[in-house]
Amino acid sequence: MDGADDILIINDALAIPRDELAFRTSRSSGPGGQHVNKTETRVELLFDSVASPSLSDLQRALLFAKLGGAIDDDGVIHVVSERYRSQLRNREDAVAKFVALLRD
Repeated sequence: MDGADDILIINDALAIPRDELAFRTSRSSGPGGQHVNKTETRVELLFDSVASPSLSDLQRALLFAKLGGAIDDDGVIHVVSERYRSQLRNREDAVAKFVALLRD
């Protein structure tokens, strides 16, 4: 990856380094036959909005106000993808969902 790939551009006022994102994997419950029962294709993206140095206090407050249901009690945003049979594609999908969520 080059330097540009290490940063997610959300909008003109916000960019988040990928190293602020954490990922967990688990077995998917969706369709896919035996493959989903053997491999961890479900991906959960976690972003600690409280500890993030990329967010201003105003941005953090806006996130809590608008994304209350997607943020847990510790201030961590959870985004899940289990659309695909590939862990890599689900990871990319979770990142895309995260960017879209923050843009909205």
